[in-house]
Amino acid sequence: MALSDVYSRMTTHDHTVSRRDFMSGVAAVWLTAAIACSKESARDEVKSAANPLGTMTDTPAPAQTLTHFSVAQGADIDAIASRIIPTDDAPGAKEAGVVYFIDRMLGAAAKEQVPLFDGGLVALSKYVTNTFPGKTTFAALTAEQQDLTLRSMEKTPFFGAMRFATIAGFLSLPKYGGNRDFVGWKFIGQEHTMEQKPPFGWYDRPENQMTLLGRVL
Repeated sequence: MALSDVYSRMTTHDHTVSRRDFMSGVAAVWLTAAIACSKESARDEVKSAANPLGTMTDTPAPAQTLTHFSVAQGADIDAIASRIIPTDDAPGAKEAGVVYFIDRMLGAAAKEQVPLFDGGLVALSKYVTNTFPGKTTFAALTAEQQDLTLRSMEKTPFFGAMRFATIAGFLSLPKYGGNRDFVGWKFIGQEHTMEQKPPFGWYDRPENQMTLLGRVL
């Protein structure tokens, strides 16, 4: 099932697919979000790999302020992200600070997507104004109106980029601006320390080293 299909089913009234089901289908995205497309970020990740325990949790998260989006634009981005990963019995995109991840990436690693996001927001504003009399921003719509609007743009490049950025911001390292307090990782059960389970921890056990190597390292 395509992510767009999962999203469509998520936002119907019968809630056929829960948010947990949706996130479990795309949890691997956090691996790519951690190296969100800049050479500088990639170099940081190489250093992290050399000393994974020292960088996973002790790198402070940046201040959650907007530098690219205006306040109104930020409110719309936050509202869109909050419909893609809504808050229910667990924190969603709003609590994870996804809007700050997207804002930060557009000012650094994802500068090439600035026209896509800025143009998408302009088109979104026009759609809202023409479709819902008296409303000028997506954030001002009801949840039902927001879902109808998102379904109308589900096949657009802007929504595709927004959907990926939302998932990435929910599951990336907090040092990139999102996943506040590791709420995304907690949701999918990802520990924020080096994995200590097979195959890694398994090879550290003396009895297994003896079996494989005939000696304990």
